[in-house]
Amino acid sequence: MQNFNIRHADLNLLVAFDALYKERSVTRAASRLSLTQPTVSGMLRRLRDTFDDDLFVRTSHGIVPTPRADGIAPRVAELLDDIGLLLAPDAFDPTSSAFTVRVCGSDYLLHTILDTFAERVLRTAPGARVSILPRPAEGVARQLENGEIDLVLSDRELAVPDLPSRFLYRDDFVCLSSYGDLADGPDITLDRFCELEHGFVDPTGGSFRGPIDDALEAVGRKRNVVLAVPGFAMLLELMKSRPLLAFVPVRIAAAFDHGFSRVRTPLELPHLEIVASWHPRMTRDPKHKWLRETLVSIANT
Repeated sequence: MQNFNIRHADLNLLVAFDALYKERSVTRAASRLSLTQPTVSGMLRRLRDTFDDDLFVRTSHGIVPTPRADGIAPRVAELLDDIGLLLAPDAFDPTSSAFTVRVCGSDYLLHTILDTFAERVLRTAPGARVSILPRPAEGVARQLENGEIDLVLSDRELAVPDLPSRFLYRDDFVCLSSYGDLADGPDITLDRFCELEHGFVDPTGGSFRGPIDDALEAVGRKRNVVLAVPGFAMLLELMKSRPLLAFVPVRIAAAFDHGFSRVRTPLELPHLEIVASWHPRMTRDPKHKWLRETLVSIANT
């Protein structure tokens, strides 16, 4: 053992030693290990070479451990227990864990899923803290890799490429109107639609153009966008004091008591596919898996 090199070690020999010591029989040890008797006998020969001791002596009643075997048996059993704990998947109990989760999402996502997600996490995990952050203009992949962000929620088209993601839900758009003479009912004409003033949500700021404008451009038309704000809550509040048309996701329309008319348009409206994305290194992490499953559970209710 003085010249022992761990690179030449075979931990399976320790498993065999433990079985031999507990069973006191090569036959029973082989059965315990689901191996053949000759295989276990061969492992015993290697154990004797490794420890430079007979370890077990054959008798009419089986095998009897030598003093050397008696001395190392408790340490071998403890080592195998430690290895078992090391290789076992980490357990995660949200009710007794203290952690911080950081999630990126827009104003829209705050009102449709992240508010409920934060409430669910804080209720289930009393030791948790939840930080909901606006999506940065750039560097999302780096922040995920560095652990500065745990999850990013977005429309599938805006998800970071090549990162694992989980589909949460689909949402459609509806056109809301704070014009008093536009009530629920027949389609508004395309001419009137383009003539009226529109409000628009751009979470990153500075833009007056979105998917609706792409649909209009395809048919050679353009709408009159006069207001751009970073969030739907602000847009709906401003629509109370100024007549506007605005396209909002159905879940947003249902989340606010706005009182605006739903106007049917001749346009084929786009839809949202909301996904959660994360860094691959967190895929098997038990806490992260619990966070993702919590999101999926909320999305499906």
